[in-house]
Amino acid sequence: MQRIHLRTVLAEIDQHEQDGQGRAFSLQYYKTDGRRGSKPAVRKGGLAGIGPAASPTSGGFRYKLKQKGTLQLVDCATNKSFALKIILLTHFNGQRIQHA
Repeated sequence: MQRIHLRTVLAEIDQHEQDGQGRAFSLQYYKTDGRRGSKPAVRKGGLAGIGPAASPTSGGFRYKLKQKGTLQLVDCATNKSFALKIILLTHFNGQRIQHA
């Protein structure tokens, strides 16, 4: 199984398509109760702001990442926002995430 470094994952998540929406990707993670979870299609967004207008002063992606260790995401299937702790991520687009 291929591995991908966490820094690369975060850079990929932060990329935008030409329409300003975040790129879709899949994630596997641990839930806070220890169970495994997965989302086949999510994108950056949610409370962090959607599109390139998000900035550190507006509560954008980079601010949330640095201050809270949390990703604000949107499930593409339901269009509902949710948050994931970065430390709980295990796989990105089928590749195992290397945290250290």
